Amino acid sequence: MNSSCPTRLTIGIPAYKNALTLRTSVETLLAQTYGDFKILISDDNSPDDTQAVCLELASQDSRIEYIRQPKNLKYQNFGFLLRSAKTEYFMWAAGDDRWHPDFVRSCIEVLDANPDIVLATPRIEFEMEGKSTGLSNATFPLTGDVEDNIRRYLAAPGDNSRMYGVFRTEAGQRSFPLTSFHAYDLAFCAATLRFGGHAEIPRVLMVRDQTPGANYLLLVRADSTTTISRLLPFFEMSRWLLQKAKIPRSAKMLGTLLAVNVDRHFWYTDYFHKTYTRINQPIQAFWRRYVGWRLLEGTSNDSVSAVSTRENR
Repeated sequence: MNSSCPTRLTIGIPAYKNALTLRTSVETLLAQTYGDFKILISDDNSPDDTQAVCLELASQDSRIEYIRQPKNLKYQNFGFLLRSAKTEYFMWAAGDDRWHPDFVRSCIEVLDANPDIVLATPRIEFEMEGKSTGLSNATFPLTGDVEDNIRRYLAAPGDNSRMYGVFRTEAGQRSFPLTSFHAYDLAFCAATLRFGGHAEIPRVLMVRDQTPGANYLLLVRADSTTTISRLLPFFEMSRWLLQKAKIPRSAKMLGTLLAVNVDRHFWYTDYFHKTYTRINQPIQAFWRRYVGWRLLEGTSNDSVSAVSTRENR
């Protein structure tokens, strides 16, 4: 690292109950071939030994800064880290993930070479209990115009692993919701597309710990403050994108939002309200056969990016 040049990257770690995994995660960050970064760990008032691990790590490397939140911020801990960044680039790093040594260098090289790109992410592998469960379905490139990119993203956000790529800090700070709601992370990624595209690096450079799918269904109830936000889990996200982020309000965009809201409603009710699901099976069948796919026309993610192409590991 050239000490005469300003640090270009902030790595924000929103730590919560990561005492058993954080040390390994940070070690893979410190082993990056690109070392011009600072690590900011925001401990979200963890009740375990996370604080002791963080203090030990901070004492061992001057690039690490540790902050403990006086109360649990939940999703806004991510926002705190992003707003604290004063560097050109920013990335979040979960306290239980791992990174290939070339992760940071590869992402920054793409961003440096493509000023119209605001996020660079590699392909990402998932593990559960130490065993590979496959690759993320959510790092596909988005390099069209603003409306096309947002529609394609909303139609298939998948596991949203792209959120753990490297962002241009200014675009990220202008896109993070100041209020918390279910699918805030999808709203954030969609909002960044107002400022540029997302590139995919065709190499697996990161390993994420996989969360069981049922946990996301449970989050809907934990995040919801009204009946409508529970039955329509994407309602608050959609409202924020239209009112605060001010994404395009074309007929196609509104159709895409309607489609993903209805599909996510069925996803939620199929799990929690099985009697209702049995009653509305004909409605679901009609929707999927005649309506939903029409509203999502033009959102296929099979296109080839001009910045990077997809390939398997």
